[in-house]
Amino acid sequence: MSVQALDTEVVAVQAPSPNPVSQAPDLDDAKRSFLRMVSHELRTPLNSVIGFSEIISRELHGPIGDPRYKAHAEVIRESGQKLLRLVNQVLEIARLDAGTADLRLEPESAALAVKRVTQMLADEADARGIDFLVDIAPDTPMVLADARGLHTILQNLLQNAVTFSPDGKPIHVTVRAGRNSVLFEIQDHGEGVPVEDIPRLMRPFEQGENALVRRAQGAGLGLPIVSLLCRDMGGRLMLKSEPGEGLTARVRLLSAAAQGAAPSTAMNW
Repeated sequence: MSVQALDTEVVAVQAPSPNPVSQAPDLDDAKRSFLRMVSHELRTPLNSVIGFSEIISRELHGPIGDPRYKAHAEVIRESGQKLLRLVNQVLEIARLDAGTADLRLEPESAALAVKRVTQMLADEADARGIDFLVDIAPDTPMVLADARGLHTILQNLLQNAVTFSPDGKPIHVTVRAGRNSVLFEIQDHGEGVPVEDIPRLMRPFEQGENALVRRAQGAGLGLPIVSLLCRDMGGRLMLKSEPGEGLTARVRLLSAAAQGAAPSTAMNW
C-alpha cells in the first residue's frame, strides 16, 4: 500500500473532524492553575514515599526481619511510581493546553528514538511474549522535533500498544519518509475500540467504553498528550481502530529538511 493510499484510509475511518482535540473545550485558566499547583505539591511527598520505600525494600540500612515488610515496601514503591506518573501527566496536559510547554525543535533521529523506547519497554514486552517488529526505511530523514516530546509520543503509543496487546502477539512499528515529513505507525493486535470512541479517547481525562480499555489503569491522558505534542511540533496524530482489529496510531511530523515549509503543504494528509 502506498503512503498516499494509507493516509486516505485513515481519514475515511476517523471521526469527521480532522483534529478531534480541537473539539474538546480547553481547560480554563483556573483549572489549569489548580492542576499545576496540585501536581507540583504532590511531587515532593511522592518522591519521598518512593525513595524511602525503596530504601526499605532493598534493606539498605540492614535487614528488617520479617520478609513481608520488604514485600509491603515494594508495593508502596510501585504504587508511588504509578501515582507520580499520573501527576506528571496531569502537569504535562496543563502545560500543553496552556501553551507553556518549553519545546525546542531540533533535528532528531527517528530510528534512535524508536530504539530507545522499545529498549525501555523490552522487559515488560518480553515477559508477555510480545515482540516489537520494527521496520525503518533507510531513506528516512531526520525529524524536526523536541527530543523529550518525541520520546513522550513514542513511549505513550508503544506503552498503550503493549498494554492492550494479547500475550504473544507482535507490535508493528513502521517509520517512513513522507512529503516533507516523517511518518510513524504503531499497530497492535488488541481488541480495538469502536470508531465512535476514537474522538473521546483523544480528549483529556476520558477513556473508551470498551471493556479492555476500561480495565486499564490511568486517567486517559496518554493519547491527548500525544496529540497535543504533535500539534505543538507542527504535526498530527491519527487513529484507526475497529473492534477485534486492534488499534493503529499514525504520527506525522515535519522532517528537519522541511523546516520553514508552509504547514498546509508539509502536513497535507
